Parts: sequence; C-alpha cells; structure tokens
Amino acid sequence: MPMASLDGKAFKSKLGPVGKPMDVDDILVFEDGQFVSEECERRCGYAKVDYWVRRAQDGAIEMRADVPCTESDAMMHWRGTVRGDNIEGSFTWVNKRWYWDFEKEFWFEGRLVEADNP
Repeated sequence: MPMASLDGKAFKSKLGPVGKPMDVDDILVFEDGQFVSEECERRCGYAKVDYWVRRAQDGAIEMRADVPCTESDAMMHWRGTVRGDNIEGSFTWVNKRWYWDFEKEFWFEGRLVEADNP
C-alpha cells in the first residue's frame, strides 16, 4: 500500500515536451492513495492509479506513479518532487507496438490548489 502523504492535494500545473514550452494546462490530483493527471485522463484515457512517496533528505516529498492507458498499450512513468506548495518533475510516455516502440520525455511544474476547487 502506498504512503499517502499527498492525499487531498491538487496542483494546477503546466506540462510539455522536455526542452520545449510547458503550454498544456493540467490538474494533478492526489486522493485516497491514488494519482491522476486530469488532462491525460481526458485526452487519452489514463486512469487513477496508486502512487508512492518518500521523504528526501532535504524534507521534500518525492512521488512516483506508473499510469497505464485504458485505451492502448501506452504507459506514463511519473516522477515528481513537492517542496512546500510547488511540484515539479517529469514523466516518460512509453507506447509499445509489435512493430515499434516510442518514448518521449515531458516535464511539468505546478502550484498547490484546493482539491475541491481547482
């Protein structure tokens, strides 16, 4: 069972491909031991999943979540760090087909909002 120290928190975020502008708006939600990117859920069918956290030596909270797409064989591997009211990190989007594999790195950053009123 994941440690749920981010439960009840949501972060208004921006994301985009690494090295390019973060121009996609998103809400990252942590609730009941699960994580979801609302934009990825809306666009691609990525569902809520369990997430894991650990406390870093500097007191920050590091999170990880492996999010499968409900509509294909794609997977997103999220890694982020929460310091105070801010989150930042990256995720790898992996899409595997019998004839090719595709991986793309994205980055994100966001600020804490009320989970019930983003």
